[in-house]
Order: sequence, then structure tokens, then C-alpha cells
Amino acid sequence: MWASGRILWLRLRQLQWQPTPGAIDHPERASYRGPAMRISLAVLLGWTWLGALGSAQQTPPGLDTLLERASAYLAEYEKTLSSVVAEERYEQIVQYYLSSAAGGRIASFNTWTRRRKLVSDYLLVKVQGLTGWQPFRDVLEVDGDPVGDRDTRLSDLFINQAAQAFDQAARIAEESARYNIGGVSRTINVPTLALVFLGSANRYRFDFRIEGGRKIEDIETAGIGYRERQRPTLIRTTGDNDLEASGVLFIDPDTGRVIQTVLRTDDGSLQSEITVTFRPDERLGIWVPARMKELYKGSSERIEGTATYAKFRRFKVETFEIIK
Repeated sequence: MWASGRILWLRLRQLQWQPTPGAIDHPERASYRGPAMRISLAVLLGWTWLGALGSAQQTPPGLDTLLERASAYLAEYEKTLSSVVAEERYEQIVQYYLSSAAGGRIASFNTWTRRRKLVSDYLLVKVQGLTGWQPFRDVLEVDGDPVGDRDTRLSDLFINQAAQAFDQAARIAEESARYNIGGVSRTINVPTLALVFLGSANRYRFDFRIEGGRKIEDIETAGIGYRERQRPTLIRTTGDNDLEASGVLFIDPDTGRVIQTVLRTDDGSLQSEITVTFRPDERLGIWVPARMKELYKGSSERIEGTATYAKFRRFKVETFEIIK
């Protein structure tokens, strides 16, 4: 049984690194919006090492210090990272079910389970003539079958005029979303989404607090909880209603390096949670997404996704002109 058709999607547009708010749309019809344009997702694939702070501090750093270090980490990333592409292996599982009330209790009966495996290129693209990094998923294989007619579209993102490149990137992002399964059609399932909340363009929109850290990737992290307070919210519903984002950012307290992000939304009928863990890539010398776990729970289905990332490399296109 198919669930009611919700749409959770990302329409790619420009995101600039200025203190101007962006917006993400979520259930029923979600779009990610960037400053002054329809959507922008400048999500960050990895980070450079900032180095140790020297002698250990006697007391744990306060919230303002943690936020400043994380923000500095973000700024350093923007300076040093060039175009990066990774191989993404992404498995999705959907359980469709019926619920019935009997004797005051609600019982759920699984009726059908569906699976899908995707192999994609996940890219952060710097479009010539425009500021900001543009991330998107370019699907190569669906359940083992290759996706055709894609030979030149990655190169087009670099060599076309800026406006044409944006349109091309948006088409690829929206086209790739059609391979997702489940009643929630989505394009915001990208591993670097929660990182934009740390940027100067969006930090003012959130209340932050210190939460308990935990050991992740052999690092004793500090937890920064966040909840959106600004209206209108970054996440919008189809009816243009507010939907706040919340979650936890786990960072290295000494460097501000992001180790894990947790992003949650809840509109009362659809709950979502996306957890991303980062690891160092020795070849690039930066921290990159290693694993993304996503969960969507509605009244008639449960969608789980697990994506892993490997083979990170710089993506470079060289062009030349022949004069006859």
C-alpha cells in the first residue's frame, strides 16, 4: 500500500556566504532556498585541520567559544576546499503498513517492504561566476542498472554560462530524486545539510545550548543543541507554514571540527531524522562525510536510508578553444 504522496524536495539555486538567511522547504513540498533565490544548499563535505590549541584548558570551553571555533572551521573550509566528488552507495528500505485500533490499542501490520540501491556521484561544485558551493547527487546506477544519457552533464556545470550551469545543476538534482522510493519524495537527503546552521548566514536564526558530548571517531566531542527560533523558518511546508529544525552538532571542542550532525523535524504527522558521521580522508587531508542514516516516519510507512561515501577526489575540468 502506498502512503499519501508527500514531497520533500530540494530545488537547487545559489547560496552565498553572506549573513543573509536562506530557506528550506519540507513536508508536503519542501524546497531549500538560498539568500534571495529559491533554494540554496551550500553544504560542506569536509573540513581542513585547524591544529591543536596548545595546552589543555582547565575548564571546558563555553558555548560562545565552541560556536566561534566551529564558525572559524567553516570559514577555513571555504578557503581551502576545491571541487570534490565522492562515490555514494545508498540503500533505501520502505515498510508500508496499516494501522488499526482495537481495545484501545493501535496495532500496525506490515504489508509490504520495498528496497532500492543507488550508486551515485555526490558533488560539491563551484560554479564559475557565482559564489557558494552547489552540492547535488548524480545517480549512476539504480538496482544495478546504469542510468543513461549522463556523459557530459557534469562537465556542463563547469563550462556553461553561470545561469545555464545553475539550471543544469537544478535539473540533475531534481531528476535524481525520482529514484528515491517511498511516499516521501525528497531531495534534502544530503549528508552536509545540517552544517549550514553553523554558518554566519544562519546562526542568528537558532537558539544554541551545550549538551552532553560523546566519544565519536575516538574523539571526545562537545554537543551543541540547536532549535530554530526565527520566523519564517528555514523549513517551510507546502502551505508556507513554519516548521522548525532542531538537533545536535557534535564537534571537537578544541578545533571546532564537526564530527557528527543530527537534524530533526516534526510536523505532527511526519517525523524525520538525519544523522551524519564524518571521518578524515588522508588523501585530501580533510574530514568528509562517511555515513548518513535517515529515517522518516508517517502514518502508513517508515523509510530508512543508509548511505556510505568513499573514493573522494578533486573534480577538475579543463577547457580550451580551437580557432579555425
